[in-house]
Amino acid sequence: MSIATMMKRRVRAAIPPVIFLLLAVYFGWNAMRGDRGLVAQQQDKLDLAAAQVQLAHANAEVAQWENKIDGMGERALDLDALDGQARSMLNLVDPRDLVVMTGTGTESGAAPMNAAGSSVPAINPGQ
Repeated sequence: MSIATMMKRRVRAAIPPVIFLLLAVYFGWNAMRGDRGLVAQQQDKLDLAAAQVQLAHANAEVAQWENKIDGMGERALDLDALDGQARSMLNLVDPRDLVVMTGTGTESGAAPMNAAGSSVPAINPGQ
C-alpha cells in the first residue's frame, strides 16, 4: 500500500469527526453568544429590570397626575377661594368689590390725598 492511499484513507476517516466538531463548535458558540444564547439572556434580564424601573416611575407619575386631576373636580374646589387666589396673584380686583384701605397710604404717616389735593374721606361701613 502506498503512502498516498494511506493518506486518503486517513483524510476520509477524519472528515466526519471534523465536520461533527465544527457543528458542535457552531452550536456551542450560538448557545453562548447567539441571539438567544446565555449572554443575550443575561442582557435581556438587565433590560427587563431597567424597563420595570421605568414602569414603576411611569406608574408613580400617572398616580400623581390622577391625584391632581381628582383634586380639580368641581366638588373638590372652593371656587371663591380659587377666584380670590387668582385675583391676589394677578393683583386685580372685581369692579363690584368694595376696597377698604386699612393703612395711611403714605410712608410719612400723612393722610392720603385724592386727585383734587384734599384728604381722602374715611369710608362709612353703612354705605
